[in-house]
Amino acid sequence: MKSKFQIIIIIVLFLMNVTLLYGQEYTYDVKVFGNKIGTVIANRIQKGSQTIYKTSSLSSIRFFGKKEIATFMETVYDDNVLKSSFYEVKKNGKVREKSVLEYKKGKYFVITDGKETDHDKPIVMSTIMLTYHKPKNNQRVFEEVGGFYKTMTKINANQFDLINSKSRHKDTYIYNKEGVLEKCIVRKTLFNFEMVLKSIKKKKEVGKL
Repeated sequence: MKSKFQIIIIIVLFLMNVTLLYGQEYTYDVKVFGNKIGTVIANRIQKGSQTIYKTSSLSSIRFFGKKEIATFMETVYDDNVLKSSFYEVKKNGKVREKSVLEYKKGKYFVITDGKETDHDKPIVMSTIMLTYHKPKNNQRVFEEVGGFYKTMTKINANQFDLINSKSRHKDTYIYNKEGVLEKCIVRKTLFNFEMVLKSIKKKKEVGKL
């Protein structure tokens, strides 16, 4: 029979191997000309000092033939500083775009389709966070895929334009009163994509060995 001391040691060791996860999941409809063409699922997971952001989408477009487009992105922050990011786009099952961001020896390296850029200042706000964090006027937001900064311009209390200073291209972000992204308009050359909030799964706590 185990002593009380042995039982306490076992409990402590068990707790040391338990990671508490806090998660939120948002689901969005993707629309073109008002018609739904796909779905985006966004996740935010809190794991100790780490915040992990994930988005995945699947859309089907009939434009010069049927195209099935799947995207996946995972970005990791630790103590509110960007540490890594991975992004991939597949069209009809084949990889069409890929971007990897790594933080090494106090410096960021971003490789997008074989082209590398680097940055040496800590990054605390990037595009994947905009689903969960309402920005401020003139706030700089790092584009993980392209490896450069864009700027948020406030239109009104709950609407912002994300502007690429080089091309002046802009996407629009609209938030609800709770600061959750309610709608995003992504502008393309031939048409716009709209991402419209459909549902939210409440915060949950998970014990994981």
